Amino acid sequence: MTKRLILLPVLFLSMTACEAQRTTNWKEDMDFWKAEVKKQHYVYRAKDLPAGFDARFENIKTHIPEYSDQRMVIEILGLAAMLGDGHNYVIPWTAQGFATMALPLRLYLFNDGLFVIDAYAGYESWIGKKVIRIGNVSAEELMKRVDPFIGRDSDQGVVWIGPVMLSLEGMLQALGVDGKGAYQVDFSDSGKKVSKTFDVVPFQPVRGIPKLIPQKTGSKTIPLYLQHVRETFWISSLKKESTLYAQFNQVMNDPRESLAGFAKRLSDSLDVVKPKKLIIDVRHNNGGNADLLGPLLEVLQRYRSSPSTQLFIFTGRNTFSACQIFISKADRLVKPIFAGEESSSKPNFVGEENVVFLPHSKAMCSISNRYHESIPGDTRRVIEPQMKITLSSADYFSGKDPVLEAVLRR
Repeated sequence: MTKRLILLPVLFLSMTACEAQRTTNWKEDMDFWKAEVKKQHYVYRAKDLPAGFDARFENIKTHIPEYSDQRMVIEILGLAAMLGDGHNYVIPWTAQGFATMALPLRLYLFNDGLFVIDAYAGYESWIGKKVIRIGNVSAEELMKRVDPFIGRDSDQGVVWIGPVMLSLEGMLQALGVDGKGAYQVDFSDSGKKVSKTFDVVPFQPVRGIPKLIPQKTGSKTIPLYLQHVRETFWISSLKKESTLYAQFNQVMNDPRESLAGFAKRLSDSLDVVKPKKLIIDVRHNNGGNADLLGPLLEVLQRYRSSPSTQLFIFTGRNTFSACQIFISKADRLVKPIFAGEESSSKPNFVGEENVVFLPHSKAMCSISNRYHESIPGDTRRVIEPQMKITLSSADYFSGKDPVLEAVLRR
């Protein structure tokens, strides 16, 4: 009994020391990140940080003992969002030393609400259901609360990234959602309310923000734009509609073909098919190396010179970074008809992925250190599509592409 009484104070002192070291480590991670921002960020290496930044920074430090490790990464993500562009971020699931836990659901925001489009093994029955509430917070309110944690070039970035982040337990904690390790989710299923409490599970890491996937419930017919999302670029001739469709999913060279080679193949196809409409679909393209874009833009300029043809570029929330440079230059050089959703960037933007790792948590961060001006003097927040068409859950789960359908009818 005496030995136990002696061990209790020793254990308490050990726990206190561990917590003190944890607090020190997070403070050092935050200070390191802030110093790198001041050293590298295109805007803030030469000017003061945004109003309210330092106060929020210091307030987070005071709460380190009560915030979980998962939440601390999210709080730094929120600080990065204050810098005002889409290439400042922290990837929560890259942190080491603790598990990143999440709901076993992948969420997507359609024009009629927040839905489950994918799920971990064993949870597939929830795919296709509309999320009404998580814990004590409605889906609409969750999207409002997640807004300050998402760095973006335009507000479309929140539509793109917010739903993915809502599955993370650290984010749910930061947004004030009731639950610890388990969260009740209320769904609408064919108009009826269904509730399920989900235990969080280890997050299955992904590279960046996932692209939209083919529907896993509903229609078995996969629409053209979701058939080859993992392909870097590909071409299909829609002969009946006298249309050439090219999907451009990443600004990079493919192991089997360079982007310049793809541009030549597109040019050759145009000469053979002589379509009335050319569609370049970049709805899945979140960037890459903008230095590779020249040959493709040259092909579009040559094609656009013909008065008997129409050029369409399909954009969406996943259109970002080097692909934003592509659509901005195309807008300036060839004046295409844009169709679909807005992109998640703007014609001219501060960007460039510049990776740093936090010293203790090892979380991977990016700090924007370059300005991209594709259209000199352009101050628009976004390139507005002339044919603005958003995706409904009904169209997605039934295998329809309302953007392509509208353009083919035109």
